[in-house]
Amino acid sequence: MLFLKIMKTEITIREGLESFRIDYDETDFKHLLFYMEELMKWNKKMNLTGIRDMVTAVRELLYDAFFLKSHIEDDHTILDLGSGAGVLAIPLAILHKKAHLFSIDKSLRKIQFQRHIKRSLNLLEFTPLHGRAEEIMPIGVDGLVVKAFGSIPEILEKGGGHIRSGGRALILKGKKEEPVDSKGFLLADTIPYGLPVIAKSYKLLIYKKVS
Repeated sequence: MLFLKIMKTEITIREGLESFRIDYDETDFKHLLFYMEELMKWNKKMNLTGIRDMVTAVRELLYDAFFLKSHIEDDHTILDLGSGAGVLAIPLAILHKKAHLFSIDKSLRKIQFQRHIKRSLNLLEFTPLHGRAEEIMPIGVDGLVVKAFGSIPEILEKGGGHIRSGGRALILKGKKEEPVDSKGFLLADTIPYGLPVIAKSYKLLIYKKVS
């Protein structure tokens, strides 16, 4: 049974990578699989995600990062705001080797898990930070990525200080989310998207920092 679950997980990861046309090698694949296995293992002891099934976790967590990959390839520094278990930052750190990934979360146990993954996979260009975004010195990143962290105004208020002038905030929301005006930012693009197998529609809102 365990072997079949692992096989199904491996197939699901490869299906996602291929669906989003991501170039990867076997080391990347093994790192993504290790991350998901560790996430499920740690999740039995502490609440890192409400998803208990690994295949479902791949589809509902990893696939968002796969989708984002093509939208941040020109960014050299990226911050995952309210990163939780690192479901955006860690896959992007594995797949986007030319960028330095930062990750901020107020939950110490979640940051400890991310640090465990950093050490285990030797992710030198990945920096998990414990604390509240608004209390951490500005990082000055090219791109801010966000999933499941409050309203758009809250995201731009708390995370905006970490974005350099001309940088972007890439915010994943449900399909009904409407863009809002925010001081210092302009809405650059709205991109509807879906994830393989999941019968839901989503939206990527991209804001450019202008001041």
